[in-house]
Amino acid sequence: MSAFYCVAYTDHIEILTDGAFYHPDGTLITTLEKVWRSPCLPVAIVGRGSCELQAFAETVLDADNASVDTVFDRAAALAARLNEIERTEQFEAVVAGISETHGPLMIYFNTYQAYPQFDPFKPYVVGPVFGGGSVPAAEDIIGLDIAYGLAVCGVQLFEAMRKVPGPNPTRPDFPDVYGIGGHVDLTVIDAEGAKTTRLHTWPEDVVGQKIMPGGVLREAA
Repeated sequence: MSAFYCVAYTDHIEILTDGAFYHPDGTLITTLEKVWRSPCLPVAIVGRGSCELQAFAETVLDADNASVDTVFDRAAALAARLNEIERTEQFEAVVAGISETHGPLMIYFNTYQAYPQFDPFKPYVVGPVFGGGSVPAAEDIIGLDIAYGLAVCGVQLFEAMRKVPGPNPTRPDFPDVYGIGGHVDLTVIDAEGAKTTRLHTWPEDVVGQKIMPGGVLREAA
């Protein structure tokens, strides 16, 4: 399942991501940072789904991009080309950056019908708040306020989200899994660039085992 949560403020963008990579049955494979940042421009790419997301992000960001607007254009063009491939792996992505013409901007696209309102392979402007992942229980996010930044409330939000199982984006035919885990990263994109810091790590998420959030009974062996 994994998760991302993006907020465009007036002069910057903040993004939360988890770090879990797992088998279709929910068994944790490894934990890694799941945000791709431009080394010279205030733009980053996040998402969830297959490993093809990484190839997409690296292809877009490794090009000779003269501006953030160029990155947005290149991402849209690559999404269109992916539509021409007979069999594309399932993933969804958000390209977020400080546009030279529009300020903080977030563009979303997917390679499958992840949500009924978004056609595959078509870029959409989203925000100011947009996320992917399970919907947390209302009682678990009481008092949560994004107005003061995600560094304050990000761990609470992802703790709540990870308690709700959901489908694996790459294998929706499989039973729902607990797929948010490993750690919570916060990426801040402003005029100076994109920087990622670690907010929290879940030491109970062990490679080779299924993610079992606090309060969830572990399956019998």
